[in-house]
Amino acid sequence: MTAPADPELRLAAACCRWPPSPARDAAVQTAVAAGIDWERFARVVVRQRVWGLVEAGLKAAGIAAPEAIATPLARQARRVVHNNLIAAADTARLTGLIAAAGYPVLAVKGVVLGALAYGSVGFKHSKDIDLLILPEHVAPVLALLEAETYRITQPAHGLNAAQRAVLPRYGKDVGMMRGAPHLQIELHWRLFTNARLLPTLTARSPTQTVMLGTALSAPTFAPADLYSYLVLHGANDGWSRMKSLADLNALVASAGPLALSMWHDRAVSLGAGVASEQAMLMMHDLFALPLPITLAETIGRSRRVRMLVAGAYQLMAVRDGATEIDGWGYGRMLSLAMQPLLGRGVRYQWQILRSVLYMQSEMYGSKLPPALYPFYPLVRVPAWLISRIARLGRHIVGSDKSVTIAGKTQ
Repeated sequence: MTAPADPELRLAAACCRWPPSPARDAAVQTAVAAGIDWERFARVVVRQRVWGLVEAGLKAAGIAAPEAIATPLARQARRVVHNNLIAAADTARLTGLIAAAGYPVLAVKGVVLGALAYGSVGFKHSKDIDLLILPEHVAPVLALLEAETYRITQPAHGLNAAQRAVLPRYGKDVGMMRGAPHLQIELHWRLFTNARLLPTLTARSPTQTVMLGTALSAPTFAPADLYSYLVLHGANDGWSRMKSLADLNALVASAGPLALSMWHDRAVSLGAGVASEQAMLMMHDLFALPLPITLAETIGRSRRVRMLVAGAYQLMAVRDGATEIDGWGYGRMLSLAMQPLLGRGVRYQWQILRSVLYMQSEMYGSKLPPALYPFYPLVRVPAWLISRIARLGRHIVGSDKSVTIAGKTQ
């Protein structure tokens, strides 16, 4: 359950501590003094998507990275700010547009989280705008966004009317894009593919309004509910990138230990207690987050929590933190294997299996009529087995050829 020891990852983590303080500066300086491979560090920053925090952390600590590293880092940090300003305007505009049409809507993660956590939209990297609506409003909200020239890109392009009608049954969201410079929209009608995770949090849940600029604002979940969503979202993704944990850490650090204790209680009541414990242990390890004494004495005793923490560190630190989890043959398998630890009950576990059986991008891209989608696993499972057998056969044939060639060479 030990946090990653790679010097470059530890330096990135030190830069991500929040709020800025002499203690953070000292942690950055100590990490650099241990010896840094700056080229590898640059790859770590890209992989973990923490450009803005790293640039600010190095500057505050008086650390001058080599110019070949510092220049692209500064350029990418400016790009984060630029993209976030666009995202802030789009988030405020789109939530206002949907709400004005009479449909409850919340913005989750993205620039609203950045503004809450850092008091600015300039640090958090965001690649999309996450909007949450009600399942019964999918069709009219899609029509509203398409009138704004957004087009569905995920789970597949060009969905027909019959496919659109079954979207809420098989998934949680659609991805939509319009021309540059706008970011992708992820339009959610529920928070997780697994319908047993936080089912009571909806677009009608209690809200708070977040200021995204002088005249820009957007609604999001009330603080305790937002925390529960964030810890479960990160855990469900295996905390595979440092940026998500850093953003949560900044949010919690800004609120203080008393708020964290209350937020954890809320997470427990919503079924996210294990995920909350995992997140707190990791934030304490990586970012030196102070924990309330009562929580520090009790969390982490569960074997489930310890396994989740150990798995998350493996995913975050694949090949010293500079390699995507898809570059590690067991990355996706480990991420999937961690999901059963986040919930209990047959229905929860069935939802995990269901998400594997109904691979949406493949299902909607197939020629199967939507009326037959309930039977899609009967098509997908044999196809998956055949593809794996074929891949194994190619691997064996390739190995045999390599041996033969090597034998001739010798």
